Amino acid sequence: MPLGLLLVLAVAGGTPELGTRLAERAEALLPGEEDAAAVMDLATGELVLAHHPAILTRAFPPGSVLKLASAYAALDTHRVPEEPLRCSGRAEIGGRERTCWLHSGHGRIELTRALALSCNIYFHALGDVLEGEALLRALRDFGLGRPTGALPGEEGGVLPQALSREDRIRVAAGDSERVQVTPLQLLQMAAVVAGRGQARSRGEGSGRQGPRLGNLAAVEVLREAMRQAAESGTLAATRLGTLEGAGKTGTARWDKGWHTHGWFIGFAPFRAPRFAVVAFAREGRGAHQAAQPGTELLSLALGGDAPESTPWERPPGHLRVRVLEKLGPVRATVMTDGGRLRCDGKTLELTGATAEIDQGLLDLGRPDRRCRELYAPGEGVVVRLGATTRRYRGALRATVLDGQIALFNELSVEDYLRGVVGSELAGKPEALKAQAVVSRTYALAGRNRHERAGYDVCDLTHCQLYRGRQDERPEVDKAVEATRGRVLRGRHAREPLAPAYFHSSCGGTTSTAASVFGASEDSSAVVDRVGTSGPLCAGSPHHRWHFEVSRQELARALGIPAEGPAFEVLREDSGGRALEVRTFGVRLSGEAFHARVGRELGYQTLKSLAVKAREVGGKVRFEGRGLGHGVGLCQYGATELERRGYGYEKILKHYFPERTLGEPPL
Repeated sequence: MPLGLLLVLAVAGGTPELGTRLAERAEALLPGEEDAAAVMDLATGELVLAHHPAILTRAFPPGSVLKLASAYAALDTHRVPEEPLRCSGRAEIGGRERTCWLHSGHGRIELTRALALSCNIYFHALGDVLEGEALLRALRDFGLGRPTGALPGEEGGVLPQALSREDRIRVAAGDSERVQVTPLQLLQMAAVVAGRGQARSRGEGSGRQGPRLGNLAAVEVLREAMRQAAESGTLAATRLGTLEGAGKTGTARWDKGWHTHGWFIGFAPFRAPRFAVVAFAREGRGAHQAAQPGTELLSLALGGDAPESTPWERPPGHLRVRVLEKLGPVRATVMTDGGRLRCDGKTLELTGATAEIDQGLLDLGRPDRRCRELYAPGEGVVVRLGATTRRYRGALRATVLDGQIALFNELSVEDYLRGVVGSELAGKPEALKAQAVVSRTYALAGRNRHERAGYDVCDLTHCQLYRGRQDERPEVDKAVEATRGRVLRGRHAREPLAPAYFHSSCGGTTSTAASVFGASEDSSAVVDRVGTSGPLCAGSPHHRWHFEVSRQELARALGIPAEGPAFEVLREDSGGRALEVRTFGVRLSGEAFHARVGRELGYQTLKSLAVKAREVGGKVRFEGRGLGHGVGLCQYGATELERRGYGYEKILKHYFPERTLGEPPL
């Protein structure tokens, strides 16, 4: 029985059967143990659904959902700019360059629309003019930072006592870990906005007073912005608008083990709200991993049925790859190799078209050519986004997600590898064959990485770098064909397929997947040398490196006062990579330290966690070896092994002694 079923509470205006249906649907929509959702009956303050209560009661950074509180603070203290601001995608605010999630920018934009579209630049600028106490007061007025009383064991969360200028700028845009709240607190926030400044709360039964907002005119602005988000903003690609609902999404960065997680809060119907919902997706991007499930739960609570879905029926040996997401496309030209385009299943007499987003749909330039999904069939397609042109094998689908055009390339694994292997390695034949086997294994083992978002893998280094036909080369085609269908299995063929990792250069010693990623699969740490020779990857320009930064700049990047030693390794693995460090008196995991420094100072500054540091004259000098995480295949080492006469099978055995070559599972 799903845990959510154990916490279906009394339903006013509903039935126990509704609670059961919600719990079953939540289990299907958000199956991960670290996903969560809750639905509140606004008439009573009761939880109709509490899916994965252990997560609902934990505190996390809330991301862009905080923009609701920032907007309220600005309205309440009359700090809203008199004229619309201009978002061009980036701006210098508070002495630092800030970026918007929409790289091309939102143009001239005022508060309500900025909230509906979740414009980062607008809210960074708003944070720069807000007083810290006004912003903190708004957070407290919404009930953030203290338990709601809805479920036992709920954490209070984190609210700072004061905010610096940098804190205000980041907190106002939801880009800070200094504020941490529980999903139940965000559900309460949705209920307060839905209730025009107040909401019933289960906590009131024990004498606890729920949040009350005094500026009702400001609350109406928040309500209108959330309605616009559903109709034509960040939630336009969901069904929330058809429910006459309102909502807000958020994506938050989190250094404690997860890189991002997605949020959605909402309520419906808009004029007379009956239910509010919060959804939390562990590795989310807001609207398609949190808002889609949250909207469906809200629809079900209102008496609707689950929508008919048309999932992609993957042919054997194929992948769906999300491409060009990093460019944030809002206008795209798609051309086929001769096949006709299809608009929501209807064949058009077109082999090419330019699509723009309009009211959550793809507009192809004529009233009869507006699609939820554009499909380009065939064995080849060209995509143009401004100055960027990419050619892909296979078919392509396009839809609207998170206010941008989402593009998905559907093709065979072998064709996918023709683009991947060439972008990942510029080596000789045997090293390329080894890379082909590793990349094939990694792709097939990680095929469910983005499953909840409706695709298999992305085209970034998060999965594997893939730029379509741009990186194809004859020698890569030969390597892929020579190893067709071959993957790295465990010691026994019946074991599930596990990822085979790779990196640029290990600096002399690799590490295990368990120590670096916390993975459970069997892997080995390898001394990367043969006989008495030096490290195989000694020819890498990253074999030995250093990086210097002032103590003050490092502390600023980490968000920690520059007090005490700047860097100490507390624990390292057998490969010499830092697992836990202490920096200015604060303990962090090695990955968290690396992520923070990379995000603020550049991801090529600390090239790996095989690093030590010393302080000289107010500067911190980091000295390290290798480039990348250091797990699995060392690409420079593989190339050197080929030079010494190793075939690809022997190269793989050197880096994966516990794995065997075999066929992928069906």
